Amino acid sequence: MKEMNRREFLTLSGAAVVALSLAGCGGPSSPPSPPASESKEMTLFKAINEVWYEVNREVAPNPKLDICKSVVYCQEAADLAKFTASPFETYEPEVDEEDYRKWNLPDDVFHEYQLRESEMIAEIRKTYGGGSYRGTAGVSNSTHDGMQLNQLYPRTQSEVREFVRRLAGHGLASPHPEQWMIGLYCPTIKGKTYTVAVMVNFAPI
Repeated sequence: MKEMNRREFLTLSGAAVVALSLAGCGGPSSPPSPPASESKEMTLFKAINEVWYEVNREVAPNPKLDICKSVVYCQEAADLAKFTASPFETYEPEVDEEDYRKWNLPDDVFHEYQLRESEMIAEIRKTYGGGSYRGTAGVSNSTHDGMQLNQLYPRTQSEVREFVRRLAGHGLASPHPEQWMIGLYCPTIKGKTYTVAVMVNFAPI
């Protein structure tokens, strides 16, 4: 595996974060339009919203719950999704199998990566409320020994429905259609496209 020293990694990560942060995330009632270059993300975002309400209604335990009818795109969540996936685009994998890629990172790099990820989550919580960050899907990154991309890009409606079901869990209830937000990043690595999603719940309390 190609190793990168701490300074090189921080320089690369910092540049990526600065570039991404140029497009801020507006209030959930008036979300910004994502960059036109993010066609894969936008295609998936639209497909998610086409089935969002239906899937959430199917999995919600209480039929009287107010199900959020759609999700709003959040650039800050997309920034976090991209940063979370950055080691997978920077390093060669230790394991490269048909449906996933697995990395080990040097300890110092991994700790710096975790620190920046925590800072970005804290920024989301500061903006949208203490309970607003609801998780990252599509990547396992809790340990440097086995970071893994585990969600291939959904290309059919049935695959999109399964992905939304994974995001929804037991159903996401909200009386406010702008309350649930999502950020997506879909890197293509060696011919395979993966999806990382960050879910945010606007909770200003």
